[in-house]
Amino acid sequence: MSEENTEFNKEEELLTLYDEDGSEVLYRKMLEFYHPDFDKNYVILAEEGNFSDEEEDIELIPMINVPDEDGDGGKFLPVETDDEWDMIEEVVNTQMDDYDE
Repeated sequence: MSEENTEFNKEEELLTLYDEDGSEVLYRKMLEFYHPDFDKNYVILAEEGNFSDEEEDIELIPMINVPDEDGDGGKFLPVETDDEWDMIEEVVNTQMDDYDE
């Protein structure tokens, strides 16, 4: 696998996004990385309210990060291919293992 720039977010970077009902939802950026095989930037988010219980599994939400022309802001797109899902799962699992150590 090609080398990618991957790093867990050590600062509390919070993002406000809107769900399908138009309601604001606060997310924490957990991981951000670029993968050269897909030539895309990815961001892994977790809903902020899910951090209350350490024993509970946290649902991670992977998105493709498409910056705007200025490099500021942009938009998140859903991950759609099985190959990307497999790669993201491998990256997240590797980073979680490294983080636990």
